[in-house]
Amino acid sequence: MNLKYTYEMDGDFYVGYFDDYPEYPTQGENLKDFEENLQDIYNMIQDGTLEVKEKHGVLELA
Repeated sequence: MNLKYTYEMDGDFYVGYFDDYPEYPTQGENLKDFEENLQDIYNMIQDGTLEVKEKHGVLELA
C-alpha cells in the first residue's frame, strides 16, 4: 500500500502529513524519522487510537 504525503522543511525539521489525513501532522529531524512518525500515525488510525473525523472526497467537474 502507498499513501501520499506532503512535507516541507521548517528550520531543521521535516514537517508534514498524509494527504488523506491532514488533521494529523507530524515532524522529524530527518526524512527517515519523519516517515517513521507517519507510519506510527497510520498504525494508530488503523487500530482506532486516532479517530478520523474529517472525510475526503473527489468532485468530478464537467
